[in-house]
Amino acid sequence: MRHHCYFCHIKTIEKLIDKFKPEAHLTESFIFAVHEYIAKNRKMENPELAAGIQRIARQHLQNTDLYAEEKRNANTMLLGKYAHWQKVVTDSDNPFATAAKLSVIGNIIDYGAHSVHENLSDQIDAFFQKEIAVNHLEALREEIGKAESVLYLGDNCGEIVFDKLFIETMNHPNVTFAVRGKPVLNDATLDDAVQVGMDKVCRIISNGADAPSTLLHLCPDDFVSAFNEANLIISKGQGNFEGLMESDHPNIFFLLIAKCDPIAELLEVKKHDMVITKKP
Repeated sequence: MRHHCYFCHIKTIEKLIDKFKPEAHLTESFIFAVHEYIAKNRKMENPELAAGIQRIARQHLQNTDLYAEEKRNANTMLLGKYAHWQKVVTDSDNPFATAAKLSVIGNIIDYGAHSVHENLSDQIDAFFQKEIAVNHLEALREEIGKAESVLYLGDNCGEIVFDKLFIETMNHPNVTFAVRGKPVLNDATLDDAVQVGMDKVCRIISNGADAPSTLLHLCPDDFVSAFNEANLIISKGQGNFEGLMESDHPNIFFLLIAKCDPIAELLEVKKHDMVITKKP
């Protein structure tokens, strides 16, 4: 494990303790349980390690949805501005490119990566002025046009509002949107996707797992089959990238913001750069 990842996990735990303020003995038990888990599993892939830490957090804090408030607020805020951003997309010279860019920008709403600023609206506006550092958008547009089926792997709440706008804009007849099987961090579940009306624009399925990623060895057979049979995978977010960058699927596009130095180095971009890239 890189030291950056270790400190990121610990920062997540510190923020949860600050949020829920458990009694001293519960805090101590929680902290040492996490340290013991990390020590025993330091060679584990980072998204699976995060899933285990979040299970420990839910158990010690006695809460099955630790980021319920943050998820609801992000979805509500972005839905409140949906008409505005929809007009921005439709009035632009290239609605497909604008909607795709917004879907990438939405990836900043990530409490696991500690990338959410206090004024989220201003943060989104600032990213909208930036260029996409790696941009394989035209290749993605071409693959969408050829694909009989598209599996779109969702990531965070709030972000999924922009995913909905992108899916509406791409106007493909057979898109399936995948969410997490259980609450983990601020990642979207079935209930969250329904809250933003994703079921009105495409089919929704669960990946059946509680990792902040798509880890196929943790997913049930029906999801794995849907993944393998999809002509095109659109994978949103850094967690999904970490889980699928070694996947054998022949047609995956990753849309994300590089929110930490190790991922930025891997993608050969700067931290906080936006990326639309096809898996080699």
